[in-house]
Amino acid sequence: MKKKLIIYGLGKFAEYIAYVFNQDSPYDVVAYCVEGSYLKVKKEISSDLPLINFDDIESKFSPEEYELFITVGNDIVRERIFLAAKSKGYKLASYVSSFASYMENLKYGENVFIGGGSGIQPFVEIEDNCILIGVRIGHHTKVCKNSLLSHPVIGSNVVIGQNSFLGINCSIKPDVKIGKRNVIGMGAVITKDTGDGEVYSPSPTKKRTITYDKMNNKHLQ
Repeated sequence: MKKKLIIYGLGKFAEYIAYVFNQDSPYDVVAYCVEGSYLKVKKEISSDLPLINFDDIESKFSPEEYELFITVGNDIVRERIFLAAKSKGYKLASYVSSFASYMENLKYGENVFIGGGSGIQPFVEIEDNCILIGVRIGHHTKVCKNSLLSHPVIGSNVVIGQNSFLGINCSIKPDVKIGKRNVIGMGAVITKDTGDGEVYSPSPTKKRTITYDKMNNKHLQ
């Protein structure tokens, strides 16, 4: 029998998370939840599953029978809900896709999501409350709690500081330490240690004056 899971979230990401849990894990998603102040917000999910109030969830859905997973992208909010759920006595589920490549010695905590297509080398540790989508992670790397990584390439022996965000196609050189609360933007290349609270982005994309036809005629024949 599958374990019962409640998803915290209202948006399309929550719907995606619920789908993969149902299709590729020992969990059965039975409901969604949010804090009471968000109950009237228009939900983007198409599911007919009930939407319940997180504020008093434990009175109707026992922590002994149900587990939670938090899908919020904002690291500060996700951390707050994580701590609130733990204080209510809930266990936070984790998911590692069967379509991800990883070694048996992968270490990960609670409320961790590792999506399909990810490639993770040996001796990697992922702390609580981290979301990893399409990652490439080198050996002996540590991802600290409350971080969200979306399609980055990370070298070996790297430390990603807690509450950090790594965007699509950014690259982290081996042996680099990323500080706490960093934002590494899409396509950025980090070659040395960063401090806490820093934000990095690549040079802006610019429209070239040359046209496709001219480049094709000049360079692609």
